[in-house]
Amino acid sequence: MARNLSKSKYISGLQCEKRLWLDINDPEKAAPMSEATERILEQGTEVGILAREQFQGGVLINFDRSNIKNGIDQTRKAISEGAKIIYEATFLFDDTYALTDIIKRNKDGSWGIIEVKSATSIKDEYIPDLAVQKYVLEGSDLKISKTKLMYLNEECVYPDLSNLFIIEDLTDKVNGIIQKIPADLQKFKSLILEREQPHVLIGPHCSKPYACPFIDYCWHGFENMTVFEIPRINKNKQLELRAEGILTIDELPLDYPLSEAQRDYVNRILNKEINIDKGGIAQRLLELEYPIYFLDVETFNPAIPRFTGMSPYNQFPFQYSCHVMKSNGVIDHFEYLHVDKTDPREPLIKSLLASIRKRGSIVCYSIGSERGIITKLGGAFPDYYDDLKSISERLWDQKKIFDYYYKDFRFANTISLKAVLPVLLPELTYDNLAIQEGTEAQVIWEQMINTEDDGEKREMIADLRAYCRMDTLAMVEIHKHLLEKLN
Repeated sequence: MARNLSKSKYISGLQCEKRLWLDINDPEKAAPMSEATERILEQGTEVGILAREQFQGGVLINFDRSNIKNGIDQTRKAISEGAKIIYEATFLFDDTYALTDIIKRNKDGSWGIIEVKSATSIKDEYIPDLAVQKYVLEGSDLKISKTKLMYLNEECVYPDLSNLFIIEDLTDKVNGIIQKIPADLQKFKSLILEREQPHVLIGPHCSKPYACPFIDYCWHGFENMTVFEIPRINKNKQLELRAEGILTIDELPLDYPLSEAQRDYVNRILNKEINIDKGGIAQRLLELEYPIYFLDVETFNPAIPRFTGMSPYNQFPFQYSCHVMKSNGVIDHFEYLHVDKTDPREPLIKSLLASIRKRGSIVCYSIGSERGIITKLGGAFPDYYDDLKSISERLWDQKKIFDYYYKDFRFANTISLKAVLPVLLPELTYDNLAIQEGTEAQVIWEQMINTEDDGEKREMIADLRAYCRMDTLAMVEIHKHLLEKLN
């Protein structure tokens, strides 16, 4: 059974044949699954379980990857005993197994497939997903009349979850590609028996439609040097260059058509340039009014909404950190972290308004996220609208300095806070923190509010505070660094 394909392996093969080969033959080259990715999978499981409530009375098949035959036998038994609805039904045909979220028996004896996705829209990659399921089920002697997709309704508003799901019939689209499945499977089954991994050039497909776990392996040696990292280079140009075997920017023809900004980027990387417009930086810093508040907000965006007025994947804040720089150079620090399962929004608003006074600039690194969060809070809690609007109007974006006035080849193709900080201030690092990314903070916060272990909870609270505090401290130190550059 080890060489059987699966629905997920089939989708991997469509994305990249090298990924499929590695997945089967050399899986240890994959990067460890991040906690953020695990959270996405867990949310998908939660959505799937909730979806079953729309099709109650079904038989659940206990699937075990180490014993697929057992799942197949359970499924056959449930069908033979007249089950009308089956969850996680397992089938094997053409050396390919498929695990179906929900199948439903019709009055005429045919079956319908309902695939559950934790997305809020239909994506192109869902069609082959359904098609390979239909192919395997029909090969297992089930007549499939309909193939449907069940996904989250972004118009659903908590606490009324009665319309949480939308179900759409994709049978015509599935039937339009199902004839390709046998040939694809035959190709993939031959591929995985090859002794050598296939030669596939890296490119945009490495992260679309799904992030590949072998990116680090395949991209080793190409870091920050590929043509795919040129800012705003369109997909057609990426594919054109890849087809010509041009992967790194030093292979790019000198006369290749690029915008002025793109050519500047290429030259900066190749020549290891650092360009600092002190006049531009000084002009922007003059916009700041003391006291200067350095603000960072951490948010959570569950697939299934939890609090009044929220819809699937709506963000809500659970934590903020705020360093305050006075005109005399004295710096204070304020923070808030919500530590239980209740709605954190109003307590966080009250704390934020107590920390940030009526005057003074509020510095964020890329203000789009914070502005959006604060605006939504004002809409959800009208009693605080005017005060939150004042905060939103005073936001100042530190990232704009690096968009326009401070260019360094070491930033490569990103000027995120995590990219800029180690270049400007290598001594100020996240490396010694338990949490190093915002997605990790989301995971730890969810674990923290759910744990019943007091010691574990205290440790996670400390880790969350240290991480968020580091984000605003980094902005403070970058601000100081910029001031020093002007002297």
